[in-house]
Amino acid sequence: MYCPCPTKDIGLSASSPKLLNASFSEQQLAQAQPELQNFWQQGQHQFFSSFDQTRIWYSSFRHPSPRAEIVLSPGRIEAAQKYQEFSFDLYQAGFTVHLIDHRGQGLSDRINADRHLGDVADFQHYVKDFALWLEQQIRPLQQAPLLGLAHSMGCAILCRYLQQHTEHGFSGAVYCSPMFGIQSQPVPKWIALALVRLLHKLNKLTGGKSRYFPGQKPYQDKAFAGNHLTHSPVRYQLFRQLYQDVPHLQLGGVSCRWLYQSLQAIEALHKAPALSLPQLLLQATEDPVVDNQMQQLYLKKHQQQALPCELIAIPGALHEIIFESDPLRHQLFSALDRFVLQLGL
Repeated sequence: MYCPCPTKDIGLSASSPKLLNASFSEQQLAQAQPELQNFWQQGQHQFFSSFDQTRIWYSSFRHPSPRAEIVLSPGRIEAAQKYQEFSFDLYQAGFTVHLIDHRGQGLSDRINADRHLGDVADFQHYVKDFALWLEQQIRPLQQAPLLGLAHSMGCAILCRYLQQHTEHGFSGAVYCSPMFGIQSQPVPKWIALALVRLLHKLNKLTGGKSRYFPGQKPYQDKAFAGNHLTHSPVRYQLFRQLYQDVPHLQLGGVSCRWLYQSLQAIEALHKAPALSLPQLLLQATEDPVVDNQMQQLYLKKHQQQALPCELIAIPGALHEIIFESDPLRHQLFSALDRFVLQLGL
């Protein structure tokens, strides 16, 4: 049931094409920045107070006649602003787009004096924030079916929300490089798990102050060469430039507590009953961040259900499929377009 509330027309055509595709090529992106920034500035951007008074930042781009409303859950380190190009693409295809900055990152409140420390007291806090955001900020103005779309850590948050809220009201869910397992190579998984548990226990015994996991550091502006996120130098540089221009967005490595909490959430995610909604998993075959084998296990479990759950592998893609090079990104849009059309959106 949708509230017939007036929407804000942000100056783009209401008769958007049904085809989901990229609005700009890598070669066009530099010239397109003023248009993308103008689009971003005309959205709705504000905070809401979560269950513990943590301020959570979110952005909305309400299409005047949406075919669906996409609720986007970004990955770790990410801020909604990083998704300017993708939000523009989705809006041009006729979608309302909502994005959230998860607690401890983006423009949402940090939970430590060290702003660069990637930390969370309990992974369930992410899920509670997400639920309150939907309940208080999205559903009261909802005008079209909801479609969940997430990246990496955001996929675990979206999935745990869906598992815990049977009356979620989503028409489907799309997971890009889902964090349904965390890559531990070259360390064997059992050794990595034992180390995380040991450090978590030692941390509690020494007062519980959150610390970086060994090898993790504050934010660093890393060069494109050798990065494990994308093959696109243009999109990579735009991300890094954004974080240089807005230092408030910068986030570094993870804490021992974040890693422990995330592994606990992933374990619960795989133990939960299968979801009863259509799902699409987009897998980056060269992903060095998340564990693709755990995505296969999730798929196998859900393929036994009546509702479709499909995994599409994008050969050669690194972790951030949404920000990949044009040929790889084209495969993302093709899969996403086919999925939403199958849902009748």
